[in-house]
Amino acid sequence: MNQTDICNMALSIINRQRIDSLDDPSEEAKACKIYYEHTRERLLRMFSWGFARRLEKLALLTQTIPGWDYCYSYPQECLAVQLVFDEDRAEMREMERQDFEIVTLSGNDRVIGTNVELAWAEYTGNVKNTEMFSPEFTEALTRMLAANLAFPLTGNSELTNMNLQLAQQSINIAMQENVNEREQRTQWPRKYERARFR
Repeated sequence: MNQTDICNMALSIINRQRIDSLDDPSEEAKACKIYYEHTRERLLRMFSWGFARRLEKLALLTQTIPGWDYCYSYPQECLAVQLVFDEDRAEMREMERQDFEIVTLSGNDRVIGTNVELAWAEYTGNVKNTEMFSPEFTEALTRMLAANLAFPLTGNSELTNMNLQLAQQSINIAMQENVNEREQRTQWPRKYERARFR
């Protein structure tokens, strides 16, 4: 399944004609070309999807950011940083979350400020290859795209609202399925553990 297939599924939901590619001269293709990339990126940013999760060692920069000990370059193809962590504490990165901040410097360079030395990042990558998408993510993307296309192509606000509700349901299902693929044991914060069990 490619992006044209996803667009055609979205178009079928709102009873519009199929397209052969996003470069077709049709109204449907032009609308898909406007909304597809935005919708895909927006959905990717909403959640830490397993197929889009990336781990990368961050490149230390010479710049300084007030309030932070270190400044790192923002990863290429990154849509959202979830965690910044030390490699030695990688296994506990979700329980022992480290503070960080995304800052844009002069020249529009995005950087990461943190107090973590030799930092790594867990982030959502800008996945464009539709073959990487999970079936649930594809369904959610299709529904979101249908909601975004409904009013521009039909002028029907009720159809738009209905598809927004269906899109939200699909997103919730996709998120739940994603969580099911990642085992997480309950781990109590250290202070609570000491107080409760000792």
